[in-house]
Amino acid sequence: MVEKTHKNYKWIVLALVVVSSFMAILDVNIVTVGLPKMMSHFGINVTDVEWVMIAYTIAYSIVILPMAYVRRKWGIKYPFIVSIVIFVIGSALCGLSPSFTYLVIFRVIQAIGGAGLTPTGLTLLAEVFPPDERGEAMGIWSIGAMVAPAVGPTLGGYLVDYVDWRWIFYVNVPIGIISILGSIAILTHDIPIERYTKKFDALGFLFMALSMASLLYALNEGQTLGWHAPIIIQSEVISGFSFVFFVISELFVETPILNLDIFKNYNFVIAFIVNMVRAVGIFGAMFLLPLFIENVLNYNAMNAGILMAPTAIAVALVSPFSGKISDRIGPRYPLFAGLLIVAASMFMFDNISLNTSVYDIVVNQLIRGVGIGLLNAPVMSAALNSVKTDMLPEASGLIPVSLQIGASFGIAFIGNELVARQVYHLNQYAGDIKYNSYAYRGVINFINGDLVNKAAAYLRPGTIFPNPTLGFFDEIVQMQASIASYGDSFAILGYLTIVGAAVAFFIKNKRHSR
Repeated sequence: MVEKTHKNYKWIVLALVVVSSFMAILDVNIVTVGLPKMMSHFGINVTDVEWVMIAYTIAYSIVILPMAYVRRKWGIKYPFIVSIVIFVIGSALCGLSPSFTYLVIFRVIQAIGGAGLTPTGLTLLAEVFPPDERGEAMGIWSIGAMVAPAVGPTLGGYLVDYVDWRWIFYVNVPIGIISILGSIAILTHDIPIERYTKKFDALGFLFMALSMASLLYALNEGQTLGWHAPIIIQSEVISGFSFVFFVISELFVETPILNLDIFKNYNFVIAFIVNMVRAVGIFGAMFLLPLFIENVLNYNAMNAGILMAPTAIAVALVSPFSGKISDRIGPRYPLFAGLLIVAASMFMFDNISLNTSVYDIVVNQLIRGVGIGLLNAPVMSAALNSVKTDMLPEASGLIPVSLQIGASFGIAFIGNELVARQVYHLNQYAGDIKYNSYAYRGVINFINGDLVNKAAAYLRPGTIFPNPTLGFFDEIVQMQASIASYGDSFAILGYLTIVGAAVAFFIKNKRHSR
């Protein structure tokens, strides 16, 4: 076991946390490319297969907040190791799933382990690194956190296409075993169980779980079932009432599952909001771009993942420096600049089209990666440095929760906007067609004359060749409206990110001395 006083102890711990977090975050992104194979293997439809993602998201978000109690009760080492063990077991079981029902159940088990990894890992880093070095530590940690979403689709595409979809789960097992052995050998256990004997807030946990589950279900299924579907409206109502009851219970219970006093901390609240807004923008764009690359430009999943890889490269290069900058000058200016750069990358795609080249996409992704790299470390260190040591478990849990809610809202919101803008452009283009114009009549004559005659020459005699005129124009209008809707959606995300930059500018620019 490495002694805590060893000069390299904190860096060894950082490496351990990075590997573990990378494994958990990679799994969330690698699974998406395997969904079509799961549909064909289990004979299910799109609505059913979405539960592979929804079950994980809901279970993950519910389990995170109770980790503050677990941290106080059992320390960090054993919960961290147990979380990895549960995640590895869940991953192996997912790969062995004999049916779709079992796969969803095993994804919940996997999520319970993943939810324990993130907050305990962040708390661990906050405890071994002093405040003036947390920015640098978070910068290095964020390399794994942001590289994983870029690597996931590429690695997942390769495994699904050339190996087997079950390997998108098996790949976690060797990484997890290494993390378990490393944790046992490296981490020290410095908080005896006897120091914390307060009761678990079961009622608060029940209300919180019900509120989170209902909210995330509505956000994930609203686009599929329709935002006015009865079950979506009911979920939103249940979430709202459960949240109110949760707040009331936390105000009066002796040992709340979440100490609401943390929201009296100005800098933490600003960091919480900024983290949620940046999640909306970043994950909204990560949802839009693969759809455009695959559905419009007709690239396959693996190539789409490769085109998104430059983001990970830029994040990996910039994040450590942004952490050092944040430690030296405070979080305000890196956050503000990072959000503006991310917004600029969104606006670069407001005229995205069939002429958008691979070069355009790569440059855009590099610019966005620079912005994301500037954001990650400052927002994490600002949140953790703003609270006292006894509030670190709450802060470490709430930051991932805000990221998860922001990501779910961003994907749901921009998916809805994509459809709405397509309908808008369909109406605009349909109204712009002048049916009596010379150009329109020329196209009609060409289609009904030369094109039909040439096509008919390849058909058997007597074949009735349908009039393609309306279908031709419908196809053109549909395609143009779809392309324009992607540009509008990127612009909307750009404006939202600018709002986040405005909020970030008001964070108190605290600098910590050694």
